[in-house]
Amino acid sequence: MRSQALEQFLQAVEANPALQAQCAAVRNLAQLVQLAQAAGAEISARELQLWAHHEGFGAPWWPWAGQSEPVRLAFFRSGRGGDDPAGI
Repeated sequence: MRSQALEQFLQAVEANPALQAQCAAVRNLAQLVQLAQAAGAEISARELQLWAHHEGFGAPWWPWAGQSEPVRLAFFRSGRGGDDPAGI
């Protein structure tokens, strides 16, 4: 089950074009976690990795939109920010 923080972040991004633009500009997972936390959503890189295939992440403002599956995988493996002790 997704956390309430992740749900709120997805809803906030969907409702806010400025936040959508910021999401589109992130280059790695650590930056996305930082952006989410700056927006008030206490979510981890691991949680984002676990839910990466959720329909909410299929919108055109995500940095991997329109890219191949290897690009998406590379994004979720990059810049983990050290909050994932399993190294996933």
